[in-house]
Amino acid sequence: MIYLIGGPPRVGKSTLAWMLLERAGLPGCPTDALVSMLQRAAPEHGVRHGTHADKAELAQPFLIEFVRAAAEALDATDPEDGYVVEGDIVTPAAATEAGGLGIPLASVFLGNTQLTPEQLRGTPDWLEGADDATYREIAAWVRDRSAALREACTASGHVYVELGAGHAQGIERAYASLLKRT
Repeated sequence: MIYLIGGPPRVGKSTLAWMLLERAGLPGCPTDALVSMLQRAAPEHGVRHGTHADKAELAQPFLIEFVRAAAEALDATDPEDGYVVEGDIVTPAAATEAGGLGIPLASVFLGNTQLTPEQLRGTPDWLEGADDATYREIAAWVRDRSAALREACTASGHVYVELGAGHAQGIERAYASLLKRT
């Protein structure tokens, strides 16, 4: 089983992935590694870090191949065998495409439509040294991306978990949702 976790930056994707690692013993990979490799080794594809609108779309073919390879490496005789893939390039469209290829997967998408600049400031080593305007701009971008993600999940039937009104409880709901779908 492939466990896909998507959402904009700073909503809890890595936290959820670590929960799957620690509680369920599942290995995984953040898609930041894939984006970094593509940015350096194949810049002609345009996949790069940042908050640009086409990042996930440009990365989707590479993400699907990565997910396919991860699924093929799993032991089909072991129902507990799984792999976690998390990152902001994991989208409902990518989950739908991977599922359409027969890849066994469970997915959840996290968002925070109430994120504040102050909450971003509490994130270690992220936007370090940025001015107040940058924090406001990124928080607004995450809120907007979260709202768009919620709509995309509703339209496609994927699970969306809002973390703005209770982060810890939302992460637990997302964890239970992933494991329930296996």
